[in-house]
Amino acid sequence: MTSRDEAHRLLASGREADVYLRPDGLLVKRSRAGRDLGPEAELMRYLRRHGIPVPRVAHASEQDLVMEYVPGPRMSQELDAKPWRAGALGRELAELHRRLDEVPAPTFLDGDGDGDLLHLDLHPGNVVMGPDGPVVVDWGSARKGDRKVDVALSWLAIAVAPLRPFKRLARSRLVRGFLSGVDHSVRVEARRAMPAAAAIRLARHQRDAAEVNAVRRLVRDCTD
Repeated sequence: MTSRDEAHRLLASGREADVYLRPDGLLVKRSRAGRDLGPEAELMRYLRRHGIPVPRVAHASEQDLVMEYVPGPRMSQELDAKPWRAGALGRELAELHRRLDEVPAPTFLDGDGDGDLLHLDLHPGNVVMGPDGPVVVDWGSARKGDRKVDVALSWLAIAVAPLRPFKRLARSRLVRGFLSGVDHSVRVEARRAMPAAAAIRLARHQRDAAEVNAVRRLVRDCTD
């Protein structure tokens, strides 16, 4: 660890990056794999201009993305602390998707050239419940593609993540709240997109047998 790292406070470590809080109150996302974070910063600036709640970018280099720190729990932490809010939190997640539906994909984004803007990892762990409302973080997986796959991925993420038994009721309410907040036509198309969403989720990293089976059950339920 460098002296610069020691001056920062480590807040989180993901699969590919670490997140630090600097002494000046700004947040630093640092890639461990050497991934260039400049495109992610460019996308976040674009999203803010289009009214999507994302942290304000201060500056970015090849390995560091420096942005505002949004205080507040992750939506997943809010769900743990206040399980009675599960339905409302699900509807807020659906509303974030609705807002993304209205944003054209920027020309610089990788993926299907005629596709829509996809976050591809929009789940409660990537939503901060900030003072002014939910803020979406971690745009490193964003691509162009079919919006319904993005909705299906969120549905899948909240429906199959391993949970202790007493948390399953809250999860059920979260899923119902999410689906109730999604337009009927979008929900129908998301069901059809579930096999593609499942392939993306299972390809990302190793999943245990219980989660793989849960993914396959949901795919069957959506396609039967």
